[in-house]
Amino acid sequence: MDVAGTILRMYRVAKDIRRGIMIEKIVTWELIMEKKGRALVVPQINPERLASCCPDDPLNDLVLGREDSIEISCSSTPVSVDTAIDILRRSTATIRDLQEVYQVVSARCPSNYLTAGMIVDEGLHSVIYTLSTGGAPFPGLKEVLDCLKDLGTDVYVASGDSRRSLAHLQDLGFDLERVYSVTSPKRKAEIVMELKKNYSRVVMIGDGLNDIYALRAADVGVLTLQQDTRPPPQLLSAADKVIRNINELPEIVRRLL
Repeated sequence: MDVAGTILRMYRVAKDIRRGIMIEKIVTWELIMEKKGRALVVPQINPERLASCCPDDPLNDLVLGREDSIEISCSSTPVSVDTAIDILRRSTATIRDLQEVYQVVSARCPSNYLTAGMIVDEGLHSVIYTLSTGGAPFPGLKEVLDCLKDLGTDVYVASGDSRRSLAHLQDLGFDLERVYSVTSPKRKAEIVMELKKNYSRVVMIGDGLNDIYALRAADVGVLTLQQDTRPPPQLLSAADKVIRNINELPEIVRRLL
C-alpha cells in the first residue's frame, strides 16, 4: 500500500519561493515532474523543533550537522543526496518559508500525520518550493484492515514519507516492521518484486504517478481515485483495477484467494 492519497485523504500546501505565494491543494508529484532535475527532499524534522526555530534564520540551519537525516523521496530525474544537501546549504530560503506551509496544514489537519519538506531544482541550484502535508484516514480504513487480516493477508506499506510521520501508522493498526519509509517510485517496485519471492500473489494499491512502477510490478495493480487527483492516462493504463473507495479492496483480494 501507498499512504498519502491511498489510505489517507491528504491536504497539501506549497510555497513558491521565487514568487512568494502559497499554493493550496497541490499534487506534489506534479510539481516535481514539471521539469527535469527536481527532487523532493524529506528531512527528518521534529515539528516541535521546527516551531522553535527563528523564522528569519536560513533554511540551511536545518541541514548543518544533520546531513545524515536528509533523504530524497522522489525526483523527476536522478538527483543525488549530496547535490540536494549542497543546494540546501546555499539556499536563500528561510525557515519561515517552511514554517508557513506547516502552520497552514497543521491548522487544517490537527492530526499526528504531518510532514514538511522542500523541492529542489538541480538546474537552478535552488529550493523552489517548501511544502507541507497533512492527512487523515479515509472512512472505513480500520474495517478494511480488519477484513484483510481475516482473509490472511499480510499488509505492507511503501511510502515516500519520513519515518517519523509513518510511525503513527501503528495507531491505525499497521505493523511498523512492514512499513518502508522514504521510498522512491523505483524502490516501491523493488519492494513488490521482493515480496513476490515470498508470496504467491502481491497486490499493490496506490493513487499517483509515484506508484506507477509498483502497480506494473504487482500481480494485481489497484489504482484508487478516492483522493481525486486527476490520474493521467499512463497511470490508468498501468492499473489492473480502478476503485473509488478503499472499502472495495477486500473484495478484490477475496476474489484472488
